[in-house]
Amino acid sequence: MKFLNRAILNFLEHIYRRSGRTRPLPVEKFMPSRINKVLVVSCTAIGDTLFATPGIRAVKKLLPDAEIHLLVKEKFKALFATNPWIDSISGYKGGYKGGLGLLKEIKGKQYDLCVIFHDSDPCPAQMAFIAGIPFIFRIGQRDEASAPYLSGRIPYDQEKHAIDQRLEVIRHLFSVPLDRETDFRMDLPVDHRRSKSLWEEIHSTAGCLLEKPRRIGFQFSASGNYKMWPLANFEQLGQRLLEKDKDTVICLIGGAGDKKAARKLAEKIVYNTGSFKGRVLNLAGSIRISDLPEIVLGLDLLVTNDTGPLHVAIAVGTPTVSLFVPSNFQATGPVQDLDIHKVISKPKPCKPCVEKYCSNPDCMALIKVDEVMEASLKILNRLDPASNSMKTHRRQMH
Repeated sequence: MKFLNRAILNFLEHIYRRSGRTRPLPVEKFMPSRINKVLVVSCTAIGDTLFATPGIRAVKKLLPDAEIHLLVKEKFKALFATNPWIDSISGYKGGYKGGLGLLKEIKGKQYDLCVIFHDSDPCPAQMAFIAGIPFIFRIGQRDEASAPYLSGRIPYDQEKHAIDQRLEVIRHLFSVPLDRETDFRMDLPVDHRRSKSLWEEIHSTAGCLLEKPRRIGFQFSASGNYKMWPLANFEQLGQRLLEKDKDTVICLIGGAGDKKAARKLAEKIVYNTGSFKGRVLNLAGSIRISDLPEIVLGLDLLVTNDTGPLHVAIAVGTPTVSLFVPSNFQATGPVQDLDIHKVISKPKPCKPCVEKYCSNPDCMALIKVDEVMEASLKILNRLDPASNSMKTHRRQMH
């Protein structure tokens, strides 16, 4: 069906071009005062869409009377539905799936502007073009697949953070600086009362009787093996953290596909430390995407690979220790509240690095357990039990 949808869209594009429109309008004809409806697109990973939230906020502030519609990946729709800067949200399965229905929806809305905040999957750009949206812009390109559908090219700068790359589109359109620290902050609303309620339920179900548990999350998986710290290292770290503090609880975070690995990891940590099961909570596959911000908010620390929950933690103000080797922390690491986030990074051992195409992805093992343990304790030790200063800081943020 995906290939059929793509073939039909290509045919519709051919017909559309024959009708006389060969390209969207150029940026020189862009007039903000005439923009009433905006389609913002970010249909890739959780982190990519969180990186887009500063751009979404900037668009709404620059066009306060315009209607902002957000198109995201279908399975992440619930995570972004409460964004305060959008008026409506739709889901897209990706890879041309459901493309015809989506095209009909986009065409019916009669948008004046489309801003695409991801750098893969040309389908949304093609649909925006066929739907007749007059102005279509996208973040800096590394490929040419979307070029025929765009009003102009935004230079791609791999030295910039992913948030900065997205803000560059808005700078290009509106001639605004967007260079303050507040311009880079990600938006992800979170319910503190629900967070407390969820964690009370989790501890009760697990039989955890600790009065004031110190929750340390492990995001042990990632979008690719090449970005994953070895499970054996997470196992050792978990054992040492539990032995260090009797109030520590290890919380394993992950998706449905991580259940088996999480179960084995939890069993090993419990077995090797003699801890009761209530001190190792396996939440992999059991967290609804809409509850992810509240679950992450309830952690005292998240030790994580470069993946979605890292960016969720940064957005809600949860301290992190993040691990980078093949991916670039300067492009996707923390840019806000740097005092509560520690990045551990090592130079890439292979040049060129082929990242997700690597047949022997073991470079994350360059990061040692001792380093992560030390970084974790430094952050945890800043939690003054008397004042709980770090959590006070997080309450003030929201």
